[in-house]
Amino acid sequence: MIVVRCFGPPQILRNDQPLTLPRRRSRGVLFYLAAHDHPARREQVLSLFWPDHERSAAQQLLRSTLYAIRRVVGEALVADEEWLALNATVDLRALRAVMADPRADATALASVLPAGDVELLAGFGLPDCEPFQFWLEGLREQTRSLVGRGWLRLARLYEQRGDISAALAALDTTLALDPLQEDVQRDAMRLAYLKGDRVGAIRRFERLRDLLDQALGVPPMRETQALYDAIITDTLVAPGQPAMRFRPALTNGGLPFLGRDDELARLQAETRPGRLLLIEGVPGIGKTRLAEAFLTRRGGLGITGIARELEQNLPYHPIRMALAALISRPEWPSWRHSLHLAAIWWGELGRLLPDLAPPPVEPPDEPRLWEAVTRFLLELARQMPITLLIDDLQWADASTLGLLGYLLRRSAESNLVLIATARPPEPRSALARLVQALMREDRLARIVIDRLAPSAILAISHHLSPAFAHPLADWLEQSAEGNPYIIAELVRYARASGWLTADGMVDLSALSAQPIVPQSVYHLIAARLSRLSEQARRMLDAAVAVGRDFDFAVVARAAALSEEAALDALDELLAARLVIPIADSRFRFDHSLTMEVAYRDVGELRHRMLHRRVGEALETLYRDRLDDVAGQIAFHFAEGGLRERAFTYALRAAERAAALAAWPEAAELYSQALRGAPAAQRSSILIKLGEVRLQSGAATLAADAFREAMAVAQTPRDTLLARLALARALIPQGRYAEVIELVHRPDPSAHPKEQATALFLWGTALSLEGADLDAAAERLLAAEQVLRSCPEADCAALAQVYFELGNIAAQQGDLDVAIARYEMSQQIADAAGNEAMTWRVLARNNQAYHRLLRGEIATAETIIAAALNLAEEWGLLALQPYLLSTAGEVALAQADLVTATTRFQQGLSLANQLGIPERVAGLTANLGLVALRLGDATRAVHYLSTALAQADNLGARHLAAQIRIWLAPLLPVTEAQAMLAAAQALAEAGGRRRLLEAIAEVRNALTGRETETRVV
Repeated sequence: MIVVRCFGPPQILRNDQPLTLPRRRSRGVLFYLAAHDHPARREQVLSLFWPDHERSAAQQLLRSTLYAIRRVVGEALVADEEWLALNATVDLRALRAVMADPRADATALASVLPAGDVELLAGFGLPDCEPFQFWLEGLREQTRSLVGRGWLRLARLYEQRGDISAALAALDTTLALDPLQEDVQRDAMRLAYLKGDRVGAIRRFERLRDLLDQALGVPPMRETQALYDAIITDTLVAPGQPAMRFRPALTNGGLPFLGRDDELARLQAETRPGRLLLIEGVPGIGKTRLAEAFLTRRGGLGITGIARELEQNLPYHPIRMALAALISRPEWPSWRHSLHLAAIWWGELGRLLPDLAPPPVEPPDEPRLWEAVTRFLLELARQMPITLLIDDLQWADASTLGLLGYLLRRSAESNLVLIATARPPEPRSALARLVQALMREDRLARIVIDRLAPSAILAISHHLSPAFAHPLADWLEQSAEGNPYIIAELVRYARASGWLTADGMVDLSALSAQPIVPQSVYHLIAARLSRLSEQARRMLDAAVAVGRDFDFAVVARAAALSEEAALDALDELLAARLVIPIADSRFRFDHSLTMEVAYRDVGELRHRMLHRRVGEALETLYRDRLDDVAGQIAFHFAEGGLRERAFTYALRAAERAAALAAWPEAAELYSQALRGAPAAQRSSILIKLGEVRLQSGAATLAADAFREAMAVAQTPRDTLLARLALARALIPQGRYAEVIELVHRPDPSAHPKEQATALFLWGTALSLEGADLDAAAERLLAAEQVLRSCPEADCAALAQVYFELGNIAAQQGDLDVAIARYEMSQQIADAAGNEAMTWRVLARNNQAYHRLLRGEIATAETIIAAALNLAEEWGLLALQPYLLSTAGEVALAQADLVTATTRFQQGLSLANQLGIPERVAGLTANLGLVALRLGDATRAVHYLSTALAQADNLGARHLAAQIRIWLAPLLPVTEAQAMLAAAQALAEAGGRRRLLEAIAEVRNALTGRETETRVV
């Protein structure tokens, strides 16, 4: 029989003789299987040990590893196509089995518990395999906790049979693992005294007092102090049987939902797809209750996500919560089977929730992610009515708010309704900006709810006590002034005091003795909190630091309570209805107001210490999936004043946010990381901060980050990278001279790719500036030569160079050269595959457009159709406004004005949703051309004038010149000539030959028109 010893230095034995596995990774796989009580999936093993390998290569490595293990342990290794297991005697498995048996005696426990603070798999690790290391650290912590509970349980058993010395030794072993368990420390003090070691008991108290002050900033509990006083005065008596813990009956005990008929009717009247129903009101006024009633009344499927104040830096948290709740429903497998979504959209959903699908390896793209969520919900809404509720929207992250706006604009023809609750939005907040935008678009219905009317309070009182409804209603109305939360608290108080019974009886004398003074929410909640025991209050304070929803294990650890004491405290909080269970070992505060009141009662120093403890608890308990909680750990360490420890996790969370294209949250997390970053890493983090700001459209802020990166750079290469990044940020701002100044002296010692980037940016700036297109082409050709000289070709960069060369040739009016360069860009991009997907699409788009200019309408139609198919297949939404513009122009050339209008309007809608102002201007101008074809000159002038103002504001010179050419024939001759003169200045500055030819044609036509006018 194979024996595996996991405690201490690991051993593999057969018949008490050691076995040797020479390769470390083979031993790692064996220990991983040994640590599992049940078989493990092959997929788990592959992702844990070979995460960076292609699947086929990882499978081959696993087969080789299993072969090596089988040669040593023989048939003990059990494997099939899906599962792996190790049939062996394992000390860790034995400990788990005994701990799971409530009837296990002291002998059984003592036989499986490791002596002292023994590390699991001591000295073993795979430093080059991060996922395994995280799993191992997590398992060590779980096992450490299990061992601690085991020694505590053994101490209880020893004490029950009167072996005080053995019980005290077991408690000391428990405390060596976690000395902050105050209830265990009390037991140790008591047993030391009962053993006759009074001085030792006193010293234990003194050490505990110092430890609590240093770690938590709190004194010992009154119970501990009382024990100390009894020891000092020799008045401690032997305890009787310990009181049994109780589990409260979690009955609702809530009030009926009454008095909101008008608000419900308004919600139903305002309900329509593409409109957000926003329920606004102060805390405690009943927003969530109203929203839930609306969900019930509407029917269909309701999906709820909740935004939390302490989780604002977790991108898409409410959306992920809603999706997680959806797929946990028993009906989900059948629903999923009926959903028709392409793999690209499932993959994007996997970025948010890997349980839905494996996340893709392609770079993140915000529009694609938004479109995936939108398509998913719209497809679900084809099966049944869907209502998506986001509770406490004022705490939602910026990415969630952006997604909601996008979803509303895309769901106007669906069976999907969006509803949210929020406090009144703060001025200039992200929510305020969303509200203003939706109001302008008539996509918002605001339902502001106020206090309950006297008739509603009477109805509630009648429900509680039909016989005494009127006196009860008078008291509630005068004391609560119509606030539903205060009414609920008063009813709770009345029931707890015994003068309002479950059968509706009211003690009128007690009621009349109650002060008729309006109660504050703070006063009512503070009174409830004051009745808590010290350990329950310590548990509550730790939970406040965690947030509205909390995990029992995290809070118990942060509160420095043993599992047994923490369960007692939790029972008390549940009985007081201060917290409610939500799932497994997770709980939620009954209301955010409870958290706010509890927070006020705790001093700033204590809060900092609690946040540190919460951060450490999360760090320990989530060791094997730190990415999921990195943002929370960073927040707690930062709140605890540990900036250096917060740095690592803030950086990790920022990378996770960037992988979701959640640019605002990534920027905030990179900024947080900078506060604790070592000097050597500041430049690289500032560059990342600038990149995510650039992605979010904040080019000016991005430039500020890049300039700071240049200032703090500690190596020449860091300086170069910051300069190139700054140049990229200045191009969208039209600051071409500054770009050229930054890159016009490429460093010959730099890496070829960096040299090529500098030349490319130089050429692009010259091209956009338009003053010297020949020089622009020269720099781009130089970039092409450098890229071709690289040992590893960067095909995406090379395709982009040829694309820009095509643009220059097009501006110069040389359509043949432009088309040839676009074809070359397409060929290079097609050969590169996914990594150059943007250029695969855009090269086709520009090739189609310029073939159209050359009169090749059928060819252009074929090419743009292929580009649209590619963009749809790969979810490239940000490119579709360009493609739809070209497709519309092809339809216009075919005199298909209906199709042209549809394409232009689709593109304009998408460009507005995605914030692409250049395409907004171009597509608006396109609609002007359609109006002109329809003979509606007034509308044509309106569209073209609007587009011209947009193009001028953007500094889009070529587009602005082209719009002036289109607009001039529609204006009076004098205005037209001025318009053409401005267009000519722009065209001549850039040597745009084709534009100059078009200007000459229009000018000739105007001259003819002027001549005809004089003749008449």
